[in-house]
Amino acid sequence: MIEFLLDADETILDFVRSSKESLAAAMREIGVPYDESMYDDYKRINDGVWREYEQGKLTKPALMRERFTRFFAHRGISADEDAANGSYFAHICRTGYLLDGARDFLDALKARGRIFLVTNGTPAAQYGRLASLGLENFFDGIYISDEIGYKKPDRRFFDLLIEREGLNRENCLVIGDSLTSDIAGANNAGILCVWYDPSGKAAEGARPDFIAKSYDEILRIADGAAAMRK
Repeated sequence: MIEFLLDADETILDFVRSSKESLAAAMREIGVPYDESMYDDYKRINDGVWREYEQGKLTKPALMRERFTRFFAHRGISADEDAANGSYFAHICRTGYLLDGARDFLDALKARGRIFLVTNGTPAAQYGRLASLGLENFFDGIYISDEIGYKKPDRRFFDLLIEREGLNRENCLVIGDSLTSDIAGANNAGILCVWYDPSGKAAEGARPDFIAKSYDEILRIADGAAAMRK
């Protein structure tokens, strides 16, 4: 049986929708006029600080403040970064959305084996969004970097999960959308991996064993991996 190590944001959870709504609400609450063009700038900066966090260049508290410091500097906004982040974070903890087809995918994957959610996201945001979707008890285990002391792509993140759950590494399959955390992490830990890439980007800096553009493709890959282990 395959054990699935499944990423959360932009693999099953629609982080962009949650983030966009939360940014708009935060700007209104701190008195900053909001327009749709602001989100692209914020997302680019937020993605960048998360990469720095993965590389050990920023702590999680520094990340959460730095993203608004850089965003405000880029947009020429004079406002309280901590107030902005506090408002944004409060909203994102309550706004959980699944990507199209994710619910059926989760049910189909669960029928094939156990699912362990693996995420670098902040615990309150991840648990809050899962609860809003009724998924807080769906997974066989939830592993969040802040809680276990290691973050993807550190192999120790995966090693701890495997040891704690008593898994066979050869029976595990990492599924995620991020080359720098999910796929690089799987490479570091010696685990088979599927890069979920619906947009068809080039794989750079990591080595996915499989590339899937849809949930159906992931399920076919999972079935093939299971057949090889019989």
